[in-house]
Amino acid sequence: MKKIILFLLYLTFLFTSNIVAQVKNKVVHFGNEFASEKRSPDGHIRCATDEYEAFLQANNPDRMNKDQFESFLASRNTFRNHNNLNEINSQSGGIIYIPVVVHVIHNGDAYGVNENITDEQVQSQITVMNQDYRKMTGTPGFNSNPIGADIQIEFILAKVDPNGNPTNGINRVNLCQAYWEMSTINSTVKPSTIWNPTQYMNMWSVNFGGTAADLLGYAQFPSNGTTTANTDGVVAGYNYFGSSSIYPAGNLSAPYNKGRTMTHEVGHFLGLYHTFQGGCSAEDSTAGDLCADTPAVANANYGCTPRNSCPTGASDMIANYMDYTDDSCMNIFTANQKERITSVMNTSQED
Repeated sequence: MKKIILFLLYLTFLFTSNIVAQVKNKVVHFGNEFASEKRSPDGHIRCATDEYEAFLQANNPDRMNKDQFESFLASRNTFRNHNNLNEINSQSGGIIYIPVVVHVIHNGDAYGVNENITDEQVQSQITVMNQDYRKMTGTPGFNSNPIGADIQIEFILAKVDPNGNPTNGINRVNLCQAYWEMSTINSTVKPSTIWNPTQYMNMWSVNFGGTAADLLGYAQFPSNGTTTANTDGVVAGYNYFGSSSIYPAGNLSAPYNKGRTMTHEVGHFLGLYHTFQGGCSAEDSTAGDLCADTPAVANANYGCTPRNSCPTGASDMIANYMDYTDDSCMNIFTANQKERITSVMNTSQED
């Protein structure tokens, strides 16, 4: 079984040693077929992970569908602790540290111009993810909801590259192309730039164009199979990568300028579904996102307007990172979402 999630192998308190992880495998072509309900009122496509997963399953016969993947998780004793995890918890107080490389894909523009975003903009994205996944007090990632969870995951820009050389975790690559569609990201960008996905979480900042011009981001969901290893990671448009609150000089576009596109996509990378998965049919079960503490949602929410979209259910959790609301109103992962991430990461210890 293919390793499906990044996982820490070594850790020092200074984070200067090699941090090795296990990663999911996955491929992508989204074409130009996005249903109207996939577009926000301002015309953006918030996330293309579902379309990407459909493509993966259609083109990789060994890839699990949702039911098969969930059965696999259940069969693996989902919440058991493995030896490596126990060692890490004893060293780090239960915090899992994930090494990250950010591939800034550009077209020869000067540093800081257009898609060749600055180091500070990249770093602002990592800061946002840490605020959100740690529910940090005093930051936009904090919430007082009784089911709001500290996921206990932190992301660290890599200190060592695949050749053992020092790095700041930012890999700038001029691929001499003005913009990228999903198919060419999959066939060219990812395979030519990816760092070993068993050691790093790969993130790409790109200039989307063509059929992907309105897309914010997408991720590869955990699953089995080795054919998709060279595309594993998360991707976002450069103007949605980072936070204007942290780095006001960044090339960022409101209302998706607070770094929550990558918080959302990394959620998929770690095994979370959309909160509106299954619509109102998931209201009396966990048939949707498989997290009982996220109320059923008829369809994706946009903006920040509260609503109750399922007649007999609780109000939509519009602040959940796995909905499609604006960056400024997202601030919660739930306890069950944390349990699911823990389950996926623990299970990923085995092939």
